[in-house]
Amino acid sequence: MLRSIPMFLIIISCAAPIDYFGNNVNISQDRIFLNKMRKDKIDKDKFTLIFIEQRGNHSKITNRKKQKTLERYIDLIKSYYGYTGHEIMEERARGVIEPRYYVTVKFD
Repeated sequence: MLRSIPMFLIIISCAAPIDYFGNNVNISQDRIFLNKMRKDKIDKDKFTLIFIEQRGNHSKITNRKKQKTLERYIDLIKSYYGYTGHEIMEERARGVIEPRYYVTVKFD
């Protein structure tokens, strides 16, 4: 039993990350992936999207990749919940060791 625990931990740590919707993610290509989605307590059409972000220096190219992936997730949420439009209210990044990217979006 004790011998199987380290092997189990190695197998789990080597697994590809999975986003909020259950899709496999290539973090080096997409730069971010959706980890959590929280609905606002007051406004039912306002969500806070919490992304896990790739560590490292950001450049113009990687920021474009991040924005492209963000728009793809917003389009997926719009089609899933039946929204037609959106407005990004706030964006912020936090953390160094485990960077997180928070986006507050109001859907129409």
